[in-house]
Amino acid sequence: MNHLTYATLRMRHRQRGVALLVGLIFLVMLTLVSIVVMRGTMLEMHLSTATARHEQAFEASETTRAIPEVVINDHVFNRGWPKAWGGDVPDGMFDLNTSFANRTAWVDLLKPNSTAKTGLQDYCGGTSLAIFYLPQSCSSHDTTYNYAPSKWDSTVVMSVCEGTTTQSCSSSQQVNSKIAIVRDGVMPNAGSGGAQAQGYSSPGIGTATGGASLLLQIRSQATVPGNGQAATIAQYKQVITH
Repeated sequence: MNHLTYATLRMRHRQRGVALLVGLIFLVMLTLVSIVVMRGTMLEMHLSTATARHEQAFEASETTRAIPEVVINDHVFNRGWPKAWGGDVPDGMFDLNTSFANRTAWVDLLKPNSTAKTGLQDYCGGTSLAIFYLPQSCSSHDTTYNYAPSKWDSTVVMSVCEGTTTQSCSSSQQVNSKIAIVRDGVMPNAGSGGAQAQGYSSPGIGTATGGASLLLQIRSQATVPGNGQAATIAQYKQVITH
């Protein structure tokens, strides 16, 4: 009887040892499964965050790309930049506030700032502001320059706080934008050539003042908090009215 009892106790101890081992194996397996699931969840979160930052950067790029367009209108019309920016056009003729619907904050961001190296930039790293109504050449620009957007020099540099037009925030909260504007040539407007050929007394008189259009390539690259980046390119057509 004592022998049977001893054998039974040994078997029970063995069973408890096997149950502990099986339990540990299941615990390890559950831990591994949890780690895999957690890694998958973290990856999805990173992808979602990256997508959101890219979308934010894309919107910032699209927004800032349109900002210099009104300035280009006045620049081409007046054949220069305002004296307040270092040009030779009287400030009163360069009516930026009206053009920007009194958005003076944007005008301040476009104003050249040599200390912070923001706003409208000097052409080709020189001492004169970029111009667009006349062809320009730069020793560092080769024949492929106009066809390599990633090499284009920044024409306008801006840094604003996320969601505002102010700069009073830390660098980690700022949206940085670099806008490159490249002259892409000049083309006659529809009918202008025919008007000259037909003469101003012909039916072409209505298109005689058609003139020409200045074509520009504008590339905007924006970097948002979290290092989200995006770049957009569009062709801009500026009608030369005189």
